[in-house]
Amino acid sequence: MRGNVRTSFRGVFTIKDLRDFISKLERSAELLRIKHQVDWKYEIGEITRKVKASDSKGHALLFENIKDYPGFNIFTNGLGSYSRIALALCLEPLTPVKDIVKVFKQRILEPVKSVMVKDSTFKENIFIGNSVDLTKLPVPWWNREDVGRYIGTWHLNITKDPETGIRNVGIYRMQFLNSNTTAISISPKSHLAIHLSKSERMGKPLEMGVAIGVDEALIMCAAAAVPFGVDEFNVAGGLRQRPVELIKCNTVDIEVPAHSEIVLEGKILPKVRVKEGPFLDYAGIPKSNPQAPIFEVTGMMYRNNPFFRGAVIGNAGAEDHLLYSFLSKADCLDFHGSRIRQKIQNALLKKSLFTAFQFMGRLRQLLKDLRI
Repeated sequence: MRGNVRTSFRGVFTIKDLRDFISKLERSAELLRIKHQVDWKYEIGEITRKVKASDSKGHALLFENIKDYPGFNIFTNGLGSYSRIALALCLEPLTPVKDIVKVFKQRILEPVKSVMVKDSTFKENIFIGNSVDLTKLPVPWWNREDVGRYIGTWHLNITKDPETGIRNVGIYRMQFLNSNTTAISISPKSHLAIHLSKSERMGKPLEMGVAIGVDEALIMCAAAAVPFGVDEFNVAGGLRQRPVELIKCNTVDIEVPAHSEIVLEGKILPKVRVKEGPFLDYAGIPKSNPQAPIFEVTGMMYRNNPFFRGAVIGNAGAEDHLLYSFLSKADCLDFHGSRIRQKIQNALLKKSLFTAFQFMGRLRQLLKDLRI
């Protein structure tokens, strides 16, 4: 498609939630339903990697029969192709990449303020306090190299600046620890780290909401280089061309997307750290965070027959790499490291040189180890 960019299907295919997106993928022959029983330990990750390796398109996958978890679904590889990124933005699946990038850059400059609503579907199942049990969720053990199960790989972490009250929305990996706690890996210069540092100086925990299974446009925005102090939900509203509908959590003063599949709420404990990982990271090597904060879950909610959303990390060209590549093309990626290394990484990602991109990450870790 050349010339004018068609930015939507005339409102017919607007996306409200993850289920709308999955339906759109199925209509566009972008989805594979896995109906036979699969094990949450290793097998889901292995199937996802095999499909990507054997199929250049690497379909999105919906696992509908999870061992030990009847009634739950797991969705992955949703943004594993540019056609699916286009669909997530309500564009034609065959839209040229340069036009998808153009639309993205236009929309993020036109924020749409989020709105509060009174009801949500994820409150169909509510667990508060001692009734919280994260083992109720089909959290995968994605890679054999991982230390365990990771509840947060493709989700939203929502916090507020303790001084200004302005929200931040990001994506920070979360390791399942026990029935009501997770570790959360935060890089020292991240926006969440700034919020946590402020709350710790005040001597209080940092409240946080976690939304799993949301409109993929929100994931794009959370992964993008949005300046500190700018509310990502408003930017996401511009990206999806309709306001993000939010609802207040039950136990903390945090707002989360009303159409989420699963919501966790609670507090990051002040000045408490644990070792998180190892976890197979973007470079394809096991990575640990020796100073990961602890997230104590005080509330858990989910829809009936919920869709758990996650991602297999560590494979060259996997959906995390493709999203990085897309954001780099849109000049909206702020990845790890010095400015020089970021320029190199962005150049590699713009050209979809994912193996070289991984090599840069491995080289960085090697140099770090040698310094030790």
